[in-house]
Amino acid sequence: MERRRSWSFFILGEGAWVWHVLNPDGTEACSDRTFKTLQECTSDAARHGYVAYKPDAERRSKQPASKSDLG
Repeated sequence: MERRRSWSFFILGEGAWVWHVLNPDGTEACSDRTFKTLQECTSDAARHGYVAYKPDAERRSKQPASKSDLG
């Protein structure tokens, strides 16, 4: 059984952002208002349980470890 929530963010025709979440138990929720920016929308979603993880590629060091770093 999936234990993670599935979050979606949409921009409506008038340029307003909303969020939607599908919970593992099949229930759904959505923002009760619209937001001017995606950042405002994701901040509100975070207050409702959204966690933004960086992709693995962004979590890795930009430079590979040198031999001196490895000891």
